[in-house]
Amino acid sequence: MAFPNRLLAHSTWRLIGLGLTGTVFSLGVLSILAPSVAADSLGVAPTTSEGREITAKSMVFLGIRDVAAAAALFWYYCEKKEKEMGVLLTAWTIVCIVDTWVTIQGPRGWDKGVWGLCGGALVVAAGGLGLLQS
Repeated sequence: MAFPNRLLAHSTWRLIGLGLTGTVFSLGVLSILAPSVAADSLGVAPTTSEGREITAKSMVFLGIRDVAAAAALFWYYCEKKEKEMGVLLTAWTIVCIVDTWVTIQGPRGWDKGVWGLCGGALVVAAGGLGLLQS
C-alpha cells in the first residue's frame, strides 16, 4: 500500500472519511443557517446593507454546495465505496484551497484562523488519498 494508506487500518480510514463528511455537512449547514457567521469566518465583512444581503445569499450557495457533497460522501460511506469517497475528498481539497485563498484576500489577511483552514486542507487531502488507496 502507498502512503498515507499504510499508516492506518482500513476501518480507521472509513471513520476518517465519515468524520470529514460530518465536517463538510456542518460547515454547509452553518453557511445556510448563519450566513453572517460563516462569512465572517472567511474574512468577509460587508459594511453596507446591500453587501450584507449579497453575502447572505452567497453563503447559502456555498452552504448547499457543502451539504450536497456531504450527502454524496455519506452515500458512499453507507455503500462501503471508499475509493469514491477518496476521489471526492481529494477533489474537495481544491475547494479548501480556494476557501483559504478567499480568506487571505480579506481585510485580515493571514489572521483569524487561516492556519486552521490550511490544516483542514491538509487533513482533507490526506483523508482523501488514504481512502482513494484502499
